[in-house]
Amino acid sequence: MRAVGSLHSARGTSLKTTIERITPVLRGWRNYYRLDTRKQYWSEMDERIRHHLRKLIWIAWKRPKTRERNLIKLGLDPETAWKSSVNGRGAWWNSGQAHMNLTIKNARFARLGLYSLRFMAIR
Repeated sequence: MRAVGSLHSARGTSLKTTIERITPVLRGWRNYYRLDTRKQYWSEMDERIRHHLRKLIWIAWKRPKTRERNLIKLGLDPETAWKSSVNGRGAWWNSGQAHMNLTIKNARFARLGLYSLRFMAIR
């Protein structure tokens, strides 16, 4: 079994599997820091995690044609999808742009079971 934080741990695995692997780590980390009530900080951490997951999706799509097809399938107009898929920028840059945030919404990650650090139940 590979470590959760290894460099290529999400390549070749589904998004659901990746989320299933990181959720216990996030839950444990949040429980360790359960007395910390800074909502802004935890919201930013949630955003950062989702940014990484979108980056993994962009990497998994590999080729510009695949990226274009998937962006169109997710509801982006064909011209914007084509421009986004061939822009020559890296995965990190693309994962933070509107074409990814509009097509891969936060609700999708929640449906797949991603644990939210911000909305931890306070006891």
